[in-house]
Amino acid sequence: MSNSIPIQEWLGFIDSEYLSTFVKDGGASVKFAVTPEERKPELYRSLKARCEELDYVFVELDAVTSRVHMPQDLFFALAKQIDWQVLAQRMVRRLAEEKGFSVDGVAVADANDNIYSSLARANGSEATLVLQEIRPEIVSRVMRNQRMARDFKVAMYHYCTSLDGGESKQPLLEWLTGVNTRISNVRPFSIRTSINRTTARHYIESALYWVRHAGHAGTAFLIENSRVTLARRPKDGSRYYTRAMTIDHYELLREFIDDVDRLAATLMVVVTNNEFIDEQSARGWRIYSALQTRIMDDVRDRNLVNPVAALVRLL
Repeated sequence: MSNSIPIQEWLGFIDSEYLSTFVKDGGASVKFAVTPEERKPELYRSLKARCEELDYVFVELDAVTSRVHMPQDLFFALAKQIDWQVLAQRMVRRLAEEKGFSVDGVAVADANDNIYSSLARANGSEATLVLQEIRPEIVSRVMRNQRMARDFKVAMYHYCTSLDGGESKQPLLEWLTGVNTRISNVRPFSIRTSINRTTARHYIESALYWVRHAGHAGTAFLIENSRVTLARRPKDGSRYYTRAMTIDHYELLREFIDDVDRLAATLMVVVTNNEFIDEQSARGWRIYSALQTRIMDDVRDRNLVNPVAALVRLL
């Protein structure tokens, strides 16, 4: 590929200009990386390792296994890779510390351990009394937080006030991950809204905000979309995207770009292939010009690569 940049060199710019600074401070960016198939594992490993060092939640989606043209499927895939109980524990631990409780020895790595029991042991109290002290802060910082969708923050409130280590929250987990989308299953939690094509983007925005609000540096959201550029139906029965589905996927990416200021502390990297930018491709970006015009370089040097451009070609 012409005007390409080595993967590790590009990742160095992503680290210094985004992960360690802009995104860590709450900003968000959407990047497209045209990557040779044989180099993708290196990109994934290196990016994931650096994100884990910086305390980001790292999420991977592949168009082969997830319906990337459906926003609710993006949320469900995101939700399956997040430990909601641990996030709630991080929030409770921070609120307890702000309230003057001792948090020495109170870990949040084990989702099965009850945070209130740990806090009670560390402070010579009872779990119910600790919850009673912290509940007003949970109401203020979670239930009354306008940055999150109503039913999403109701779910997070229940996670944060659980005294049973999360055992009774299985219906919530199934609702968040799309295992059981029936509202009747979560109605006892006062949840009234389905996670569907219309509402999913609000839930995605809420989840990304919650990750940072709970104490992580942010979220690195990697989407492998090469499969959507496949013009002919594969004979092995694997996932295939029609032209209409591909356009839906491109429209969804365009919406993320246009509303990037709503994605709190998020780096979204779309890993794609040459067919995506090939003007002759039947499934490339040319079929949805609204996305193409947002990420293409109108002016570029013949020899030098802009490493922080919206779209880069890696080698």
